Amino acid sequence: MILMGSLLSDSDGTEGFGFMKWLKRTLKVIGIGVGLVLLSVLSGYITMNIFLERDRIDVPVVIGLELKEAARQLREVGLQPRMAGEEYHAAFQKGTVIRQSPSGGSRILKNKQIRLTISKGSGETLIPDLVGRPLTRAQRLLAEEGLVPANIGRVHASLPAGVVIAQDPLAGFPARRGSAVSLLISLGESERFFVMPDLVGQREEEAIAILREMGLEPRVTYESFPDLAQRVVLQDPSFGARIKEKEQVTLVVGQ
Repeated sequence: MILMGSLLSDSDGTEGFGFMKWLKRTLKVIGIGVGLVLLSVLSGYITMNIFLERDRIDVPVVIGLELKEAARQLREVGLQPRMAGEEYHAAFQKGTVIRQSPSGGSRILKNKQIRLTISKGSGETLIPDLVGRPLTRAQRLLAEEGLVPANIGRVHASLPAGVVIAQDPLAGFPARRGSAVSLLISLGESERFFVMPDLVGQREEEAIAILREMGLEPRVTYESFPDLAQRVVLQDPSFGARIKEKEQVTLVVGQ
């Protein structure tokens, strides 16, 4: 019995030792396999990056260049310039690049777009002289300076209709582009009205002279009134009526 127990114990120890050796060998094989997989992934990643980097280029710095020159330099290296907008900027001359995206020095794939923001010049200007100019011309001058016509009022004045009578701010004052300029526009001279005089019984030439002096237009017709020859017999409008300048007045003269 003692001998049997001894033999069994030796047998279990041998089997345990063999199992450990097998486990170590298996783990070693698995470790090598995992290492090979990781090495393969890393190698693929490196290869992919090398492949991608081969198609990447450095973005040139074009800030401060005129749009035409900036576009030329970008196209020269295989990039596509695109105008993204315009802004007023005191530090950059009109027509030059203020910003670019992606920024200069970054690496991107060929044929990618580079968005360029262009300067509209300084944000300051002087108010142009608009008085005496037609409204359409005044609006054009303001637009050229980046200013906006606003608060346009209209009144009767001696200047022709549609002409600027006054402006605020006055000509020559400095202003930020985008500021509003108020304008007062002429409606032309106001219409004049008269009270129709009594011309019945007046001699023809005297009645005509009175009407023309008032700015009215006489229209004379003749009817047979022997007792009132060369005198006004009837008038239209009648005496006391309200009449507008340049309106026509009909006179019936006897003959």
